[in-house]
Amino acid sequence: MACDNRTKVYLGYEDEYVTDKHRANINFMTNKIGGFPNCYEKNVLSLPQCRLCRLYQLLALQLYVPLDNSKYHRTLYIFTCINPNCWNQNESWTCLRVQVSEDECKPNALDSSNIVVPSTTSWLSDADDWGDSINDNSEQNGNNLLPNNLTDFHFSLQKDIDENIKEEFSALHVDDPNANSPASIESPVGVGAVGRLDSPQASAEIDGEESEVVCIDTPIQPQCDLISLLQEVTPFPIQVESNADTKLSFAEIFLSVEEEDYSLDVPQHVRDLLLEYQYRNPDLSSKSGADIDEAKTIETDSEKYEKGIPMHGDEMFHNFISQIQKNPGQLLRYSRDNSAPLFLYPISECIGKCRHCGGEMTFEVQILPTLISKLILQPRVEKDFQIEFGTVLIYTCVRSCWSPLDLYREEHVIVQAEKL
Repeated sequence: MACDNRTKVYLGYEDEYVTDKHRANINFMTNKIGGFPNCYEKNVLSLPQCRLCRLYQLLALQLYVPLDNSKYHRTLYIFTCINPNCWNQNESWTCLRVQVSEDECKPNALDSSNIVVPSTTSWLSDADDWGDSINDNSEQNGNNLLPNNLTDFHFSLQKDIDENIKEEFSALHVDDPNANSPASIESPVGVGAVGRLDSPQASAEIDGEESEVVCIDTPIQPQCDLISLLQEVTPFPIQVESNADTKLSFAEIFLSVEEEDYSLDVPQHVRDLLLEYQYRNPDLSSKSGADIDEAKTIETDSEKYEKGIPMHGDEMFHNFISQIQKNPGQLLRYSRDNSAPLFLYPISECIGKCRHCGGEMTFEVQILPTLISKLILQPRVEKDFQIEFGTVLIYTCVRSCWSPLDLYREEHVIVQAEKL
């Protein structure tokens, strides 16, 4: 029998919703979707801000992932931005790694810890105060320190101005209909623009032959602002200003974990029929077993023979879909192995080194698009709101570097958009 050297991959599935009866048992070792970060004891992890729009990101996943032969408890907190203008970009996701020493988790050990934890920060800042209280303080600010007879003075001045205007207009006479034309100086019958005295608005008529008349079309005012159209962004799913005091989050759901099954097992009903047949024909059991092995070999050979590039030509995307369909319902894949991720298309960027210690990076978590329907915004918005992404890949430090003074360490995130 050939030895299977394939990497173990653990799959995350949706479990039951978190309710008040579970609340007392949830801690930093809980695997879950949504909610708010659960940290050790009184430690608090602030929500990170999106690097693109500066909104606070929401917790998408909390994964307890301790390493073998490590003295630390280890949890990954994965956040995403709900602004549609940030979707499918690396900066719209953030992965923070938090580690707690086993010694620190002992009773009364927290009092001797030197870790400084910041206070909780709401993902939305307080709304601006649009009140009219400023206008009520006019008397206290000296705005009423004016002479009492200022009103009488104002009316007196206005009366004098009105009388002067009436005198000027009464002396104005227009006898020449073409008085505004230079031709009227040389000839009493000049050619030029004649003002219509009975017109309700400013207008002019031009005398002369039609061939000498030049028609000018009035410019049409644009019906839309082209600049604003170019700068238009996707509308935000909620009114941020009106919900400044509301703490948004995704619905909190437990995650169950299972190891990925690579075996090509026969369906259960076929197994039952085979066992029943062997029970009725015990003499044929050994022969049937050999036939089954031979059938498996033929099946494997036929699969190898049929395996090829799909008709649409995208072998990598075909492999992505086929691998997910083998274990329906999986929401994420976990394995600390660079050969484990399923790509939608080849990545063009370099993973690089750990930003903290300069060490190597390795793949650890892949978030699948099947998680999208589970990220339910709370409280509910008017429309069914769902974020968009193709797949999210989390790369972490191979050494899982950590310092006792750290609050968290940020890991590398790659987001691949869904193929159209």
